[in-house]
This record gives sequence, structure tokens and C-alpha cells, in this order.
Amino acid sequence: MKKYFWLSIILSVSFFPVLVSADGGMVIWPPDVHLDQSDQNAIVAWNGEKEIIILSNDIESSHPATVLRIVPLPSEPKIRKAGFETFEKLIEIVNEKLAKIREELWTEEGLGDVMPGGRLPPGVEIVFQEKIGTHDLTVVKVKDSNQFLVWIENFAKEKKLDAKEISEEFKEGIESYLRKKINYFVFDIIEIENKKSIEPLVYEFNSNFLFYPLVISGVSEISESLAKIQVFLITEDSLKAPLWREFGWAVELNKEELSQASEEIARLFDLSVKVRTFNYQGELKNLKKDLMIFSPFGERDLYIGYRGEDVKLLQKILMNEGFWSSEDEATGYFGPITKAALIRYQEDKPSLLQQLGLKQGTGFFGKMTRQSLNSNSLPIKTKKMEWQRNLYLGMEGDDVKRLQEILISEKVWPRPEIGITGYFGTITREAVIKFQEKYSSKILEPVGLEKGTGFVGPLTRDYLEELQSLSKKEVGISEEETQDYYGHSTLGSCESPFDCYVSGCNSEICQSKFEEELLSMCILPDKPTPSQLGYRCKCFEKKCQWLK
Repeated sequence: MKKYFWLSIILSVSFFPVLVSADGGMVIWPPDVHLDQSDQNAIVAWNGEKEIIILSNDIESSHPATVLRIVPLPSEPKIRKAGFETFEKLIEIVNEKLAKIREELWTEEGLGDVMPGGRLPPGVEIVFQEKIGTHDLTVVKVKDSNQFLVWIENFAKEKKLDAKEISEEFKEGIESYLRKKINYFVFDIIEIENKKSIEPLVYEFNSNFLFYPLVISGVSEISESLAKIQVFLITEDSLKAPLWREFGWAVELNKEELSQASEEIARLFDLSVKVRTFNYQGELKNLKKDLMIFSPFGERDLYIGYRGEDVKLLQKILMNEGFWSSEDEATGYFGPITKAALIRYQEDKPSLLQQLGLKQGTGFFGKMTRQSLNSNSLPIKTKKMEWQRNLYLGMEGDDVKRLQEILISEKVWPRPEIGITGYFGTITREAVIKFQEKYSSKILEPVGLEKGTGFVGPLTRDYLEELQSLSKKEVGISEEETQDYYGHSTLGSCESPFDCYVSGCNSEICQSKFEEELLSMCILPDKPTPSQLGYRCKCFEKKCQWLK
């Protein structure tokens, strides 16, 4: 008879506490021991750049046993001890809020039937080894799956664990992580005797998407278990579509309440958050994709020959959603493999094809396909960049990415098929020269130059800072002036110029990236659009609107 256990997930998306329970693949020694997982928990906090996962679980073993827990991660983690009180306090706060909502609903509307929520192969690099309490931890960075499987066998021998045959499902699971550029794996050896609550660990790592591994549970030795997953999704902005089939009521937590559960997590965020429950029930082997939540795509169309971080993001989503049929990894280059996977995605969405008036997918990533994928994304408010260093040829980093984003928005980027990469190459240098010459009076003339240099020094950095703060010369458009063009502003909320973008069939709508992309009539307008009049879609007085 199959065993049931609870998977409790609390997710935080623009900052994320997440309680979850299929927290990693498990391998058990000796093989005839029965292992029952009960009350596995995790808290996941993500602010758009950094993620914290706190993992804990209760394990009951029929005999003394050794358990190897494997946790794949997208970047190298820092690992340290945590306490059980974080889980207890967070659940207490959420339950109190839910109780109040239930009471109000019962009084005002009646309550419906709603679910609650040895030797190291060259393709493997050990980056961390330490014993923390009962956890014997090893973190490896993997480049080659075959060499990794050899390393796992050697690792088991070193730890004096009996040899086990690695299943084809497990091999494919590992390869799927490597294709998605999930290259780090945490090996956590725990000695179990009877029932034991495993002390929690904190995993902190950098990530530009929210990630929690579920596939690893579906391909491990606990894959036949039946699981009930309850997800408390905590976000600054609610997701546009539910992750699972059933969802409950939203409650709000302010930063002080979040601090009561974990000051460490609360420091990641500035604002209050919303908590909502999601639920799943079924066998772990049916978990075919990981929890991966991304920021929305920008307004760039993508097709054959294009490359950049947005292409790599698209590839990871297509892989995770099961539309990628190749063994190739996410490269950031839009080639025939990406096109074929995108066609499969489009043909799996009849409503998308209907909106496009098509019977077959095209493999072109345009407005409607972007809108479809963005419906399951999570807007992350753009943080103000501190331009603390000079930038030049050969440099890499988040500041280079932001620079490229600005250069593209300023229409000085010379190669539309090349997107944001985070690497300062010749294309970025050429765009910087055009940017400097576009704003010559601010950047070049003060130092007696006529032509741009491509070097991002103090004056260029000062003007980039000014752009982020928005020039005071920009003014909103009067109501009378809006009658002179075809289009409008949504006045959606924004914190920086990068929170606003242009949408609509004729590029006539100025809206916030925190809003759903609007549909518009695809007609030939009898008036010029705001763009044709030289207006710009920017953040003014914390609202997205067309500016002179």
C-alpha cells in the first residue's frame, strides 16, 4: 500500500516564503528499509536576484538507515543552520489571518467547499564540503552528466554506502537539470534511526527566477509515494494565473509580521505581501516540472537568428513545460530547435492560435505568444542601479545588463537580433558611442569631446543615473493633446522608466509591466500614434504615461 505524506509549500514570489515538501530526491541505505516522509517543509524567499530556501522534514525509518538527499540548484549556495521556530511562526501568522477571513466569509457570504491549501572527473567540481549538525554536506558543480553519474558511484563508495543501480529516470532527470543550466547539486547525508525531525538548513543562492526542485523527487526512490502538496504563495504582486488547480483566499502580511517569522527573509523585501494557498495531490512521479517562476518578457519579438538572455529564458521555460525535444541545453541562441519547441507550445494552446487566426504554430515569438507566457510570470519591480564602476570592453555583470537594457530602450542598439547578455562586447561599445553622441551636451562637451569613446566613465554614469531618476524636463500630455493621436496611457504603477513599455497592435499603448498586456484593434489608424509624434512611454509621477 502506498504511503501518503504532506508536502507543505510556502512560496514567496517577489520575495517568497514558501513551505514545500518534496524537497529533494532521496536514496536510502540499506535498500530493504522502509522510509516514510511526514511533514516535509521548506520556506523559499526570492527577491528577483537572491533566493533563500530553508528545508526541514520529519522522517520515520523502520530500521537505522542512511539517507542521501539530493537538491539541485541554479547557482552555488551558502549553507548554514536554521531553526524550527521560523516555520512555526510563519504558519501561526498565516493561519491567524486565514481564520479571520473564514470568519468574515462565514458571517457575510457562507462558506463554500474549498480545499485548504574519490576521484573527481573533469566534468564535476566540488565547491563546498562541511558537516553542519547532523548533515554531511557536499556541493558539486556539474558540467557533464555521464561524469557526474560516475562521481556519484565513487561518492557512495567513499561514504561506505552499498552500490546502487542508477535508474534511467534518474539519469534523465539529471540531464534535464543540466539542459536548464541547473548545474549545482547539494548532497546531504543524514543518519536516521526510527522517527526523527531533521534540523533545518538554509540554502542561499543567486537566481534571476524563483526555483524549487520537484522533478528530482519524481525520479528518485520515493517517486511512488502519494503526496498532498499545500502551497502558500506569498508575493508583492499576485500571479496572473494559479500554479495549481485549486486556490484559496489571499491574506496580506506586512514586513513586521514577516520579520516575526524570519528577519533574514524579511530583509530581502520592502513591501507588504499577499499569501494565497495552492494545492496538489498525486504521485510524486507525476511531478514532471519544477517550480520555476520568471519575470515577464520585454517587448522584443524573437525569431530565428536572435540571441540574448530573453532567448535563454524562453528556452528554459519550454524545457520545463515539456515542449523541448532536443538534448541540447539552453544556449541563448534562437535556432531551429527553439523554433520547433515554440511551435509545439503554440499548438498546445488552441486559444492562442485562435487569436492569431492560425491552425498551426509559427515558431515566431510575437505579442500574443509573449502575452500567453507572461500570464504565468511574476512582475519584479526594477531596482535602481548604483553605477559604482566604470564599464568597458570585456567586462561582465548586472550593471552591464542594465546598461544594455537602457541602450536598447534609447534606440541606439545596433543589432536588434542580439539581446541583453551581460557581456560588454563590441556591440555594446558601439551602442555606448551612439548613446554618448546622442546626449553629447551632457557627456562629451563638458570634457571637450565631439565623438563618443565607448568607455562608460564618470560623466556617462552620471547621466545614466539621471535617466533612472527621470529628467524634470519631461512633462505629461494634456487631455486636449490626447485627442491629436491614436493611443492612450494606462497610468499603471511604476518605480523606474524600465517598469513601463509600449504595447498594442500599432504600438499605441503605454502601460506598466505590472499590468496584463492589453489587447487592441489591429486597424490602420486615422491619426498618428504617440511614437510617431516623438512621445516616449516613461514613468512620470509613478505612473506609466506618454511624455513629450
